[in-house]
Amino acid sequence: MFFVNDNQVDRHAFIHQLLIEKTASVAIILASIDFEWTLRRAILAMGRSSTKDIRLKVLASKKGGYGGYKEAWWEEVEPRIGMRIDQAIRNWSSLYGKKGAAKIRGSIVHGANVPISVARATTHVENWLLASRDLEKLALAREGKSLFRRIVRYNAR
Repeated sequence: MFFVNDNQVDRHAFIHQLLIEKTASVAIILASIDFEWTLRRAILAMGRSSTKDIRLKVLASKKGGYGGYKEAWWEEVEPRIGMRIDQAIRNWSSLYGKKGAAKIRGSIVHGANVPISVARATTHVENWLLASRDLEKLALAREGKSLFRRIVRYNAR
């Protein structure tokens, strides 16, 4: 659904268009995909190891989910930039935790909580898109490059 040559503004505008009664659940799924895609790319772009090592040794070894991304961030990004994931993503607690947006995403994917109101969907979608924008801004500030590009780093930094 999304590709590296996309841009964040158009991607987020597309997701916002889906925030209507019939497609609010789809907007949630796509917003979560956008965030997880962006977070994974941020770990690759700002990690201390080569992108190949991060893919094969770090991301592949994690259980998955937001806890796995948090561990990967702690292992790769935090030592390099000195910033915890909850410092980089100012609304991390609204995404991950007992009442986080990740729970509603899981409920929708597994058919436990469908349909969802547009108001509730909008809250979660906005949280994911804000987090994605935070990561893109951080990458631009720290690396001078967008996450919406090919990311290859051969040497550890």
